[in-house]
Amino acid sequence: MQFQHCTPTLVIQRSLLFALLSLTACDLLTAPSVATTIRLSPTEVTFDALGDNLRVTATVVDQSGNVMSNDTVTWTASDQGIATVSFSGLVTAVGPGTSTVTASASSATGTATVTVIQTPTSLELSDTVISFYSLGDTTRIRATVRDENQNLINDSPVVWTTSDSSVAGISSGGLIRAYAVGSVTITATLESLQAEARITITVWESITAGQIHSCGLMVTGTAYCWGSNRWGQLGDGTGSDRSVPTGVGGGHTWRSISAGESHTCGVTTSDEALCWGRNLFGRLGDGTETDRSLPTLLSSQLGWQSISAGGHHTCALTNADGVSCWGANTNGEIGNGTTANQLTPTSVGSAQTWQSISAGGSHTCALTASSEAYCWGKNLYGQIGDDANSNRLTPTAVSGGHTWQSISGGENHTCAVTNSEQAYCWGSNANRRLGNATSTDQPVPMLVSGSLNWNSLSGGNEHTCGVSSSSAGYCWGFNDSGRLGDGTITQRREPQTVIDAHVWRSISAGGYHT
Repeated sequence: MQFQHCTPTLVIQRSLLFALLSLTACDLLTAPSVATTIRLSPTEVTFDALGDNLRVTATVVDQSGNVMSNDTVTWTASDQGIATVSFSGLVTAVGPGTSTVTASASSATGTATVTVIQTPTSLELSDTVISFYSLGDTTRIRATVRDENQNLINDSPVVWTTSDSSVAGISSGGLIRAYAVGSVTITATLESLQAEARITITVWESITAGQIHSCGLMVTGTAYCWGSNRWGQLGDGTGSDRSVPTGVGGGHTWRSISAGESHTCGVTTSDEALCWGRNLFGRLGDGTETDRSLPTLLSSQLGWQSISAGGHHTCALTNADGVSCWGANTNGEIGNGTTANQLTPTSVGSAQTWQSISAGGSHTCALTASSEAYCWGKNLYGQIGDDANSNRLTPTAVSGGHTWQSISGGENHTCAVTNSEQAYCWGSNANRRLGNATSTDQPVPMLVSGSLNWNSLSGGNEHTCGVSSSSAGYCWGFNDSGRLGDGTITQRREPQTVIDAHVWRSISAGGYHT
C-alpha cells in the first residue's frame, strides 16, 4: 500500500492566504485623499478704486491634512456688480460695496470677503469761470469726483462754500444765485480735495447794436462787445469773431458806448473819447484811415459827454454842449457845410446848444437844449424831415413844430419821441419801418400807428424798435432775420409786441438784429 505526501502543498496555500490577507489589510489602512478644507489667502480684500485687482490663492487640504496640488478649484463671486473673480482667482473691483469670493473643490469651500470703497483722488468743477449779467439769476455748478483710476464716484458728499454770501450764494446742491455786483470764489470741498470757481456778477447799464456786432456797458463801467470782428470793432486787440460778450481792451472805465456799422466808439468817465474798428473815411477820428483793433484816442480831446457811431461817420457831444463829427461826408453828414471827408473831429456849422446826438446811416440828427430837432446829411428819402429830398450840409430844423425828448437816426429814416410821449418817424418807409401802416416814404414826421405812449425809439437798418411808457418792447418793419422779436419772420407795418413778458428799460435796433 502506497501513501501520498500532502505537507508541501498545505504550506504553500497557507503562505498565499497570509499574503492575500496582508494586502487586504494594507488597502483598508490607506484610503484615497479627499479635499476637506480650502484655505484662501488673503481672506479679506479691500479695493479703493474700480478696476484694481488682486489674486487670491487657494490651498486645498485633504482629510489627512496634506496639501492637494492637483485638485481643481472653482471660483465664484456672490455679487458680480461689486467684484468679479477669474478661473485662476484674480479678483477685480467693479463697483462699491461688499461681496464674497468662494473657492470650491469637491465638497470643500473657502471664502474671502471683498470690500470696494472708492477713495476720491480728484475733484473737478463743470465751470471754473461764471458770469452773471442780472441780479437774481441762477446757474448750477457740478462737481465731478473720481478715484485714482479716473472712475466716477457718485453721490460724493461735496461741501459748497462762497467767499461772500452777500454777492453770490450757493446751495448744498451747487445752485449759485447772484445777489449783488461783484466777484466771489465758490469752493467745493471733499475730504482733502478742493476746487474753485470764480464768479463775476455785472449788470448791464446799456446795450448798443451795430450792423453785425453789439456792445454793452456794465454798471461798473466795463465795456463788452461781441459778434463780427473783421475790422477790429470788438476792441479786444484781435480780428476774431466772438459769440459771447468779450471785454474791450485798454483798461478804461466807460460812461457810454456806441456801435456803428463796422466801428465802435465810447466816452470814458474821464471825458475822453476813443474809437476802434474800421477807419475808412476817417470815422475813428484819429487823423488816419488805419483800422484799429483796440480803443484809440481821438486826435483832439475837447472833453466829451456822449458819442454816436453811424454808418461811415461819427458824431459826439462836447462838455460845452457843442457837436463835432468826423468821417465820411459825401452827403453832408458832418454838418460843416462841405462834402469833404474829415479825419478829425470837426465842429458842426451851427451856433445851437445841443443836448443829444444820433448818427444814422448817412445823416445825423440832434436835439437842442430847447428840445428842438435838427438833422443834416443825406435826404434822398426825406430822413432830414424838412419836407424836402435835398441833402443838407448844415443842421436843418425838422418840420412840425414838436418838442422832443429823444431822437434816433436809422439807415435811411429817423424816429423820435416828443415830450408828450408820442412817437414819430420819417424818411424811407421801405419794409414799413416808419410804422404808420403804409409803405410810402415820408419827408416830415408821421405819427406811429397805435395809441401807445413811448419812452424811447431806436432806428435800425430797415426796422424800428421802441420801449413804451409801460416798459413793453415793440418792433416793426423788415423781419427777415427775426429782428422784430415776435417769434416770426413776418414783416410788420405797425408796432408789434416783442414776445416774452420782460420789463424793458431800453432797446437798440441794429443792422440785422436788435
